[in-house]
Amino acid sequence: MKPTVLVVDDDDTLIKLYTSALMARGYRVISASNGEEAMAKAEQEKPDLILLDIMMPEIHGLHVLDILKSTPGMEDTKVIMLTALSDQATKERALECGAFDFIVKSENSMADIIDKVHKAVS
Repeated sequence: MKPTVLVVDDDDTLIKLYTSALMARGYRVISASNGEEAMAKAEQEKPDLILLDIMMPEIHGLHVLDILKSTPGMEDTKVIMLTALSDQATKERALECGAFDFIVKSENSMADIIDKVHKAVS
């Protein structure tokens, strides 16, 4: 069975890029464009991994992470923060909240991101 990845980003172009790259490598991909939609899809679909942006409208990505990690049945779901934010304080906060990994978009290629996804679900 293909691992399922939930891609959460408010940029539709990035969602399409990540979805295409992940599907080409055999992943089942679902997406959400905001935190509220992400939480609903995560509970409904039970993905193996969530790629979660931080800066989003409605619900901030770190708040989504907090909620997911405190939701029964979701607390063990691996979440990789995929963000434009590169400051150490944000990274530390994300990891303290239970993120599996923290990826700065501008510092990683698509191949790097796919590799980290593969490591997380393996």
